[in-house]
Parts: sequence; structure tokens; C-alpha cells
Amino acid sequence: MRDLLPPEAREQAALARRLLDAFALHGYELVTLPVFEYAAVIERGFGTLGEDQLLRFMEPETGAVVALRPDMTAQIARLAATRLSKAPDPVRLCYQGSVLRRRRERARRQRQIPQAGIELLGLPGVTGDLEILAVASGAAHAAGLEDFAVDLGHAGIASALLEGVPAEGRAEIVEALGFRDAVELGRRAERHGVRGDALAALRALPDLHGGDEVWAPAERLLTSGPARACLKELRELFDAAGRASLAPRLLVDLAETRDLDYYTGAVFQLHAVGPGRALCSGGRYDGLSARFGRERPAAGFAFGLDEVAWALQAAGQLFAPLPRLLVTNGDDPVLAALRSCGIACAAAPPTEVLAHARSFRYTHLVEITLTTATLVRVADLAREALPRDPRALGAATLALLQHERSEGTA
Repeated sequence: MRDLLPPEAREQAALARRLLDAFALHGYELVTLPVFEYAAVIERGFGTLGEDQLLRFMEPETGAVVALRPDMTAQIARLAATRLSKAPDPVRLCYQGSVLRRRRERARRQRQIPQAGIELLGLPGVTGDLEILAVASGAAHAAGLEDFAVDLGHAGIASALLEGVPAEGRAEIVEALGFRDAVELGRRAERHGVRGDALAALRALPDLHGGDEVWAPAERLLTSGPARACLKELRELFDAAGRASLAPRLLVDLAETRDLDYYTGAVFQLHAVGPGRALCSGGRYDGLSARFGRERPAAGFAFGLDEVAWALQAAGQLFAPLPRLLVTNGDDPVLAALRSCGIACAAAPPTEVLAHARSFRYTHLVEITLTTATLVRVADLAREALPRDPRALGAATLALLQHERSEGTA
């Protein structure tokens, strides 16, 4: 767990607002979900989770086992099956908040993960998949990213090739597939009884990653087998996303599997230079709602705010600090005049004004005397005269600040 100091907290809040505003433009309504959830709800959504994956607690009054949520999708499914059970399809919801996961990476030890995402309930197939891709792409652009790639896959392809393999064997094979180790993949698949065309297709999946050139070998391997319907669906989504120009780079990855017990259809990840991991991931999980009592197609995604911020920094797309003014000798009418123009300001301390401004990230000083008023830029102490009359001071200050931002000097 961690604290966020003012600059990082401000940037994270601004980033979350950009993403939520982008979701709202596509018709997604915000819901707020509890940080704690009944462990039974989480396990119903994701299957039995080990002791090392959840932080569980005993609720002292009832004895119920609760947990800090590792994801919000199961909570959305619970909400949709209960309080929104009468709502007509499709239901479009979005959320923002932190989840808690017991990560094992050495480089990133924080367990508290800030996210923002959407859930689309009741819109099946490629139509729904294309919508969530459009929302994800629109949100990435709204966040400030110009160069990113969307990597498409389909959970049904590997699942179809592993039909009939026991759960334990499937897990071993999927693990090797995730490592892109074709030799070990083939060895494990043979050990668990995969033979013939299915074995050949499995061994080839790690190499089937890229653009349009992937489809010809993929169709030779898969169109005569059990994965042909999934491949056709993925191709349809890929072509539709390409026609809609939903990403600067659109890729397909037939070895992308993730959790085969959870995802049922198209899956995707959004990548950009910087973090070394997905900024956004999601897909279709049509079986989830039925676990909460109502069968309903569902798809969605979540952005990791830390990863998006990292990518923005790598791209040089930093959040410009909003003007914050420290006012010397200012009385209430002066402060009120500035605030009425939407300018954040506070009264300066009696001493060490410049040190105070720099320590607490004020961008400007407003120096007031009996006869003059001056706007001083903290970064370089550049000065501009202001009208002394509070009735004119606010508008004049706003005009100077806007000019600075347009010139790139703020």
C-alpha cells in the first residue's frame, strides 16, 4: 500500500477524470463499489482463489469472510444480477478505484492498484467486442496517448484445441503456451493426450503473432478443426477494428490465452512504450453473469492508471500543472476576485514567500501593494503588471495565465 503526494495524486486524479469522461461519451454510467467484498462473491466470479491471492478478514459482527477486492468485474456482475436485474439490455457501467493483488514481481511490489474500466452487459458477439475496443481506444487517446498497439486474441481457440483435456493438464499446457515455449508446449500436450491436427496447431500458436500475414497460416491450421468458429470470429473482429481505425497499430496473437476458465471469446491488450506490461486488458466473459443467477453476455476492460501514467511520461505527454497562485498582502476581495475566475489561490505566509511557493508547487505569486499589483512567475521570476482594483484583477490575471499556457511558458 502507498501514499500519493500532491503531484502524483493530482496527476492520477486528472488521468482518471480523462478516462471516465471518455467512458461517459460512449454512454457508460459511473458506479461506486465497496472496497471490501464477501469472499464468496469474489470466488464465485473467479473460481476458488488460494490463500496467497487474497487478503481475507473475518467480519466481527457476523463472522462472514470478506476480502479486499482483487478485481471489480465480479462486483459488477453481482450488482447487475441484483439491484439492476430488471434493467433492459445492454447495460453500460464504468468504475474507478483501487484493487488489491498480492503481486510477485520484484520490480513492482505495490499491492494497491488504481484502475478505471467499463463493463458491457447484454451485447453479444463481435458487435459488443467492437464497442469495447472503440471505448478503450477512445479512452487511450483521451488520456493523451497517440502511439499504442491493440493486441487481439481469442480464448476459444486454445480452449477448443484442449477440449477433453482434464483441468490439471489444461493448466500445464496453458502455462507453456503463455511462455511461448513451443518445445515444452508440445511435450506437455502429448503427455496429456493431445494428438494429430490439434497438437500441430497448438505447437504453431506461439508463432502466430503479427498483422495480416498471420491469417493465411492460421487458416491452414485451424479452419478444419474445432477452433475454426473462434478463428472466424476473431478475423471478423480484426477486420472491423481495422476498418474503423481503432488503433495506430492493430495486431493479432493466437497464443494469447489468459484464464480459459474465465474468458470465453475475444480478448485484447493495449500496449505502449514504457511500462513493459499492458496498459489495458479485457475481453469477453459470457459465463460470468450466469454464476450470479442471470445468463447475460458480458465484456469489458480495465486500464491500470500507473501503467498509463508511465506510458504518458515515456511519450513526453506530461500533465501540465494547473496555475496555483500565492497572494502577498491580499485581502478577501482580491482572493475572491481570483477564485471567481476559477483561479486557485491562497494567502501567502508573512515570511519566506518564494520558498513556500516552491515547496508547495505554486506556479505564480501575486504581489499586492497599496498602489500596484504584479503577477510573478515562480519558475523564472518574470513579472507582469496587473490592475490593483479587485474588480479588474481577476479577469486580467486569467488573461495573462491563458496567454502563458498558449505560449508554453506556464
